[in-house]
Amino acid sequence: MKKRLITCIFLKDGMIVRSENFKIHQIIGNPISQVKRFSDWAVDEIIYIDISTTGNYDNRRDDHMIQISNDKFDLLGEIAKNVFVPFSFGGGLRTIKDIEMVLQKGADKVVLNTGLYLDERLLEKAVEIFGSQALVACVDYKEGFVHFSHGNVKSKYNVEEWIALLERQGIGEILLNDISRDGKGCGYDIETIKKMVLKSSVPIIALGGAGDYYDFSECFEEADPSAVAAGNIFHFKEHSYYHAKKSLEADGIYIRKEYGIF
Repeated sequence: MKKRLITCIFLKDGMIVRSENFKIHQIIGNPISQVKRFSDWAVDEIIYIDISTTGNYDNRRDDHMIQISNDKFDLLGEIAKNVFVPFSFGGGLRTIKDIEMVLQKGADKVVLNTGLYLDERLLEKAVEIFGSQALVACVDYKEGFVHFSHGNVKSKYNVEEWIALLERQGIGEILLNDISRDGKGCGYDIETIKKMVLKSSVPIIALGGAGDYYDFSECFEEADPSAVAAGNIFHFKEHSYYHAKKSLEADGIYIRKEYGIF
């Protein structure tokens, strides 16, 4: 199958932020205009992760004539009206009703994280109702161990143990995110990604560490994930997605070539 290059957008209190080390968050724009931009670029896929902790959603979207309530699901609905590529949404989802709301609002897939840790039966119930193909688990890890609650809670699970458990329960895809590389631009954790790709029977998406286009090729060539994802690099470089795809093509990576520059 063709490899995917995924854009990852982090939302905090309704605005897009640049994330570093899970602790520093710099506001860089609003989610409506950015999703339009990525849709115009015909990106392979978009992943939205809501990292809000307050429950308040900024309404600085007057330039788009959008009026929404203080609710992430309403914001998701507005995003869905402007996205024409596959997209996933996650963050703060704890119940079957939360998952249902995300899909009803227009997302193609749901990204789960801490909810899976707090409710050991959530994934099995979700798979039975929605199917594995609609469910992605974000695995945030640091120094080999999985962390939850925005990286603040270190669990007893190492990465291999947690992913194996998720697979047994029917997860459809894994978003593997190295906390220590978040926003650092130092390259992907090739060793861990490669290990999980070899051991896992579900697609692995690598996240955390992209600093330049070479990092994408290196990850694909050395670790062979189904997809690589990145956030910051696509926000701060003009026509970055187009140039990243051209770089992957030049390096011989088997990717989808239907993309544009607008």
